[in-house]
Amino acid sequence: MRVLFATWAWSTHYYPMVPLAWACRAEGLDVRVASQPELTSTIRATGLPAVRVGRDVDAAGLYRTRVHPMMDYGADGGLTPEELAARDRERHLTALGLYVEIMEAMAPDLLEFARAWRPDAVVYDPMTWAAPLAARELGVPAVRNLFGPDIGYRFRPEGEGVLDPLMAALGTREPDTVGDLTVDPCPPALQNDAPLKRCRFSYVPFSGLSDVPPRVHERSARPRVCLTWGTSTDRLTGRESFLPGDVLGAVASAGADVVLAITARQRSLLPDLPARVRVVESVPLDVLLPTCDVVVHQGGGGTTLTAAKYGVPQLHLPQLPDQMINSRHLAATGAGLLLRSDEASSDAVRDCVRRLLEEGSPHRAAATTLAGDMAAQPALSTVVEEIVRLAA
Repeated sequence: MRVLFATWAWSTHYYPMVPLAWACRAEGLDVRVASQPELTSTIRATGLPAVRVGRDVDAAGLYRTRVHPMMDYGADGGLTPEELAARDRERHLTALGLYVEIMEAMAPDLLEFARAWRPDAVVYDPMTWAAPLAARELGVPAVRNLFGPDIGYRFRPEGEGVLDPLMAALGTREPDTVGDLTVDPCPPALQNDAPLKRCRFSYVPFSGLSDVPPRVHERSARPRVCLTWGTSTDRLTGRESFLPGDVLGAVASAGADVVLAITARQRSLLPDLPARVRVVESVPLDVLLPTCDVVVHQGGGGTTLTAAKYGVPQLHLPQLPDQMINSRHLAATGAGLLLRSDEASSDAVRDCVRRLLEEGSPHRAAATTLAGDMAAQPALSTVVEEIVRLAA
């Protein structure tokens, strides 16, 4: 049996698919991973066969110049309900436009490869809309692989008219981007309630090639807080968005040792470091977070799920719309706290970290419960079995 994995060229959308791709290979299935040329070396580094399709799109540049300026919500004073609705509609269509460009770049080549290779199922990132189109053209199951709270369910192009020119050029009609099955690492408490055919599984973190410092597990008698800012936010919104304001100083003043987890690329973005701050580069969060008492981050899906898996209370400081959605879901479980950008003063950040560190904190108890819920979900092999059944 052949399974085609497809994603646009963004590593944090690809990495959540790697454990499932390897689970398929472990069961003897033939796997290919299709993406734009920019992601080819990343796919190879995960040990999976890469297929180049289409052309690269400067998604980060388009987001910074086209989408992000419209997401500066600011004050709504003086706007009527109709004006607010029109503004939100314009933002929605502008954001859709970015993924339409990615679909235009990928669809012709992905369709050509899929018709030649004839996969029995297509597994895809929720924002890679060329993939369910290929699955429908072949008459095989389209399996949507989530990486956190389902931001894509309501962010779909169907019925919006944005795909009409591309569909006319390809001589087809727009696909159902939800597909036939959604595979989901989130426990129900952390996920949207939507009418989907869903297969849940126990989340398996993956963060690419990395080194583990031999003494990363060593810690003092003081509490330990991990501060990280993901790998995407500063690329999408600019260097100035990396650790905005005095977040680092506020976390360092909360009475704990701080481990600042960054990539090598982010080293040049760091300010002067306060005392008791240790910097680690490209250390997998599933290695680091089990040694920490709290994690402070921007609300990305991977960090959220990894912290939840290990029962670590979280403080979210979201910078992007999808991060805000993740943060609201996490805060609703009680396993963490949320501060919007207009609330994240130094005092507020420090006070939230201290609340999460307190012995007997209800947030710590909720984080432990959430970790138990995640551990109780089925293994990835269950997802593979379901894909095989669908394809049959």
